[in-house]
Amino acid sequence: MALTLEARRSLLRRFRLFAQAETPLKQRIVAAARPASLQPGEFFFHEGDHCERVALVYSGSIRVYKGHASGREITLYHVEPHNTCLLNVLAVLTRGKFPATARAESETRALLLPADDFRVWLHASEGLRTYVFGAMGDRFTEVITLVEEVAFRRLDVRLAEFLLGQAAHRQSPGASLSTTHEQIAAELGSAREVISRLLHEFQHLGAIRLSRGHIRFRDPALLQAFLADRT
Repeated sequence: MALTLEARRSLLRRFRLFAQAETPLKQRIVAAARPASLQPGEFFFHEGDHCERVALVYSGSIRVYKGHASGREITLYHVEPHNTCLLNVLAVLTRGKFPATARAESETRALLLPADDFRVWLHASEGLRTYVFGAMGDRFTEVITLVEEVAFRRLDVRLAEFLLGQAAHRQSPGASLSTTHEQIAAELGSAREVISRLLHEFQHLGAIRLSRGHIRFRDPALLQAFLADRT
């Protein structure tokens, strides 16, 4: 998949990283950027990989997660369009190994920047440093919040909030979410059996209806009431 210089420049303009770089550096970023794509389920990085590039995602989504030998997983964050993976950037800057796993959730397209060049650019550019360290701080805060939620908040509350967030993206009455109990468990850092039990409780409540691979939202207001009783 080839892209002209102007096409690369047009895509890069959507990224704050590019916007905060000085004008001469922008030219070097455009020249160095190379397009790449991932199919759904394809790995971007495995845990322990060395990072030879920084990816700027302009379409699709990458899930970054930690796995355990037991098969359990927990999502750390998602890399959405016009963002980059901060663990990817951190591994490039430290020349260390990628500390998690990154996998495409949908067809994903990105522009790749060479790691050696990126380190040189960061050293030379105050604007680039300002963006990277600010973004790292924001992402670190998100991960701390995740640790707090897993350690101190009830799973049924977190699941109800997750379902309400998904319902908010699907505003039509009776909309459904295509997912499995196992995928939700991985998102929330729990076991499939526990998620299944709680989902069936929400179904009994009348808030959702379960079918194979789908959750239909019947009455999200009942989830809101459930949360109000527990917070």
